Amino acid sequence: MSKNYPIVEMTLAKKKVGIIGGGVIGCSLAFHLASLEGIEATVFEKDQIGSGTTAKSAGTLCLLDDSLPERYFEQRVLCLKTYMQMDSELKGTIGFRKSGTLVVCPTSEGLERVRRHVEMSKKAGFSAEFIDDPQKLKKRLPDLDVSKAVGGAYTAEDGYADATAIAVAYANKARQKGAQIVTGVKAAKIIMDKGQVSGVETTKGKFDFDTVINAGGPWGNQIGEMAGLKLPLWHTKAEVFILRPNSPLGYSFPILKYPTWYARAEGENVFICRSHMVMDLNNPVHAGVWDPDKLAPKGGTEDYFWEFLFEQLSENVPRLTESSIVNDWVGYRSVTKDKLPILGESGIPGFLLANGPSGNGVILAPGIGQELSKYIATGEKGHLLQTCPLQRFL
Repeated sequence: MSKNYPIVEMTLAKKKVGIIGGGVIGCSLAFHLASLEGIEATVFEKDQIGSGTTAKSAGTLCLLDDSLPERYFEQRVLCLKTYMQMDSELKGTIGFRKSGTLVVCPTSEGLERVRRHVEMSKKAGFSAEFIDDPQKLKKRLPDLDVSKAVGGAYTAEDGYADATAIAVAYANKARQKGAQIVTGVKAAKIIMDKGQVSGVETTKGKFDFDTVINAGGPWGNQIGEMAGLKLPLWHTKAEVFILRPNSPLGYSFPILKYPTWYARAEGENVFICRSHMVMDLNNPVHAGVWDPDKLAPKGGTEDYFWEFLFEQLSENVPRLTESSIVNDWVGYRSVTKDKLPILGESGIPGFLLANGPSGNGVILAPGIGQELSKYIATGEKGHLLQTCPLQRFL
């Protein structure tokens, strides 16, 4: 004789993950985590989504660039494909502009690097042109002075996008998959239980988590200190000028890349910024460990930058010296000594790091979101997590 027993459905508790920081990296993490079964993701942003350093980003999405070592070239490809697809799906809401990129090389060493990047771009399925005759660079930007150039390269398919719009798009896609995006709420304390992170105390109360991710951008130092961790992060200035030429250029301005500065179109104007690769961490004018809440949002007027800007434009695109400045601002990048991010374990159970993108936050956001989410779900480490641990600085 058999008995009929009621069927009891077992539901495993979801892993709860808190993300501190609603910039492009934090929102990418939220989307990728929410896309996985068994994970609940919550983002805390003290202001609005994408309102910190993300809002000050140039948003350039370039295959031909030296801001990441060549072993991370696949991150550039992933970034470009991700945002092109996002822009297509969301009908232009991230503001992607296919402007092309023109790289100008003043040295033979730089020219050889660009030659390799062109070949890597072609292997990835993109068109790219290596240019060993400096005069041919003027085909892409007629106002160039190429007297000090040895060559360069051009690719037509990449461009730039609105970094804040990318963060908002990631946040919206994360919400659709069940993530919580909490704005206007500041993380005040990392809660510990027997040496393990167990939650976050915020200005709107306490939240329990199994894992907390520090994705605080330039606030990453402060968030690390909440968990008793001193991170090897500096701040550098991203000083930006928006120039309005005194007369219309008469051609489409591509992303223009030099080793020490870059420029791109900003509507009918030109956006120009110094490269983070040449910022000196030992120079207190360039870098420091600062409190981002006390830094001026406007700037770019220090004598060294005015001199640098005028010198570069006079030597390379003299027509742009005949411009008026219509806007300027300063963004504050979170950087490391080797200009690579700090990702993964912190040494504190339950506290993970997504810090120090070093000027490459928009480029690295898709890869960081994918890899860190996979690690949380499976324990597997991808290339970024394997090569960018905190331990390299210890």
